[in-house]
Amino acid sequence: MRTAISLTIAATLIFVAGCSAAEPITEDGEVQASVEGEEAQSDISDAEVAEVCDPAAAHPKGAFEFATQLDDSLPEAWRLEFGVIMDNLQEVAPISSCLHDFKDVETNEYSVKSPMSIYAWSNAVDNPWPEERPGMEGTSISGDGTNTWMILEIYQDEFEYDDLHRFSVIAHEYWHVYQRGAWMADSPPVGDSWPVWMWEGGAQVVEELYVSEHYDRSNFDSNLFPVIATGLSNPSDFELYDRDGGAAGGELDLNTSAFMVLAFAKELQKTQGISEAQAFRLILSAPAKPNSATPFLDVFGMTSEDFYTSLNQYPAVESGENWFEGDVVDASDVMPSRGLTLAEILEPPE
Repeated sequence: MRTAISLTIAATLIFVAGCSAAEPITEDGEVQASVEGEEAQSDISDAEVAEVCDPAAAHPKGAFEFATQLDDSLPEAWRLEFGVIMDNLQEVAPISSCLHDFKDVETNEYSVKSPMSIYAWSNAVDNPWPEERPGMEGTSISGDGTNTWMILEIYQDEFEYDDLHRFSVIAHEYWHVYQRGAWMADSPPVGDSWPVWMWEGGAQVVEELYVSEHYDRSNFDSNLFPVIATGLSNPSDFELYDRDGGAAGGELDLNTSAFMVLAFAKELQKTQGISEAQAFRLILSAPAKPNSATPFLDVFGMTSEDFYTSLNQYPAVESGENWFEGDVVDASDVMPSRGLTLAEILEPPE
């Protein structure tokens, strides 16, 4: 999640996102979900849902959908591009319908309801939905233990300076929904899930891959500069958010988490003898964390400690940029191949 407040997770929060591919945008900027689909879903009781969900099988509640509200404080061009981005993402990375079955650990309620609401507006105006969703700001997937929604407050200066973050953040937040559907776990570290650097670094890598493919530029072009060297002095710190005693939290911390994902993909290629696309697929589409004594080893063929030790091969160097003081990690060796796409990464193995 990005921006100053970044991940606004309540104590019982969960995190996930997306929008139906072909839903029309009305004059007031709202993407209407299928009424027929909503009615059909509401007729199905929780008891009818199988206890163990098979993501490859049709779910009795149907596909997981989204109800998107795009405030007219956002330019029409952005609202149109939002629809294109969501279409593209849902085509290559559809959200698992098993998300219907997610239960909050504290309320024991099905707390990821379909259609999931997405609220988007420009920070040039106040939150347009103060009564429905008071206190919304920044960008995140947020929840209250009974429901979950996506927040996209787009900064006005991103339009003025042609900052691609105004588009890439959509892919970032969508990926957190994809992760939740794939891993069916509470937002780290509340639940038994993968480390934060896989959640946040994975979403950061996905957003950069997306804009690289569709806009022909990304932060990969500058090697994710700056990857702050001191941040990697204790890589295990990035298993938790800073509010929980870890190190992952600020905007620049996303670069460190993304670097760790890229370095992990490189390490998997070397140690497991797999291709670049296969390595990223294993990380980005990892199975739910196994309930075992050695889950990291079971899935990736190495321990997390072995991976953290491998990061020593990337030494600290001087920044070389006037606007940033301090040592950084030269991340050029771990950048993905130019032209690598999400479709290639997520293509099911034969």
